Amino acid sequence: MRDVIARLTDDYPNLSPQLRQAARFVLDQPTEIAINSMRKVAAAAEVAPSTMLRLAKALDYPTYEAFRKPFRESLRGRTEGFGDRARWLQEMAEGDDAGQVMGRMAEAALANVEAVFHDNDPAEFARAATIIRDARRVYVNGGAGAFTLAGYFHYLARMALPRMRLPAGQAGSLIDDLVDIEPDDVILATSVAPYMSATVRAADFARDRGAKIIAIVDSRAAPFATGATAILTTPTESPQFFPSYIGVMAVMETLLACIVSGGDDATVRKIAEIDRVRRDSGIYWDETEN
Repeated sequence: MRDVIARLTDDYPNLSPQLRQAARFVLDQPTEIAINSMRKVAAAAEVAPSTMLRLAKALDYPTYEAFRKPFRESLRGRTEGFGDRARWLQEMAEGDDAGQVMGRMAEAALANVEAVFHDNDPAEFARAATIIRDARRVYVNGGAGAFTLAGYFHYLARMALPRMRLPAGQAGSLIDDLVDIEPDDVILATSVAPYMSATVRAADFARDRGAKIIAIVDSRAAPFATGATAILTTPTESPQFFPSYIGVMAVMETLLACIVSGGDDATVRKIAEIDRVRRDSGIYWDETEN
């Protein structure tokens, strides 16, 4: 399935509008391909059944059933807009105790994290980690709810790689912080639907400068996923009104682990030295001294 999705991701920009509509449904909801007939999938994607067949043949599959075969597991589908989800949350809470709300949250969170580890190829994590370790500079950019997660990733990653950068765009355009980006650099871009324009434009700017892009997204059809050197995905389903970022955090922490585990002894020494300095400087709370 990963090979099919990777091929579809590469071909996505060159497809006709109807085939792109069908392809986006496949990319976002592969489980639907596995469990439903061509007609049901076409109806859900709002395209004609013949469009699904044309998409299969565009990927060199002789029949739709041959195309359908590799799809074993699913990414969760998208839900309603923020307002609808907020009303649903309120209605669900009325007359129910917090435990029921908590149960729904736990179900969604566990499913999202499980999907991260099931649907992403370990080789893609390894490739992204290698790209980051080999880069001259790494710019970490997160849009909307992912902004603080980008800061968290930058905070931890710079312990091993001091060449990390966190463009914020606080004094003006985000592009101002990327003006020196070059082909030897990397931008780690994170955003989920609705995608932040600043993140998309920053990735486009980096791509135009020849820099590599590592995309952490909820869909391989995300605007800045096209042309990315590495793509790591996560669903964002949640009963709350806003997308869940727990999967994004799982991707980031796993990527950090891959960066460190694939590093050399100098990486370990760097982390150990920073930890020692922090302890000696009293940065960490020490119960024995207070």
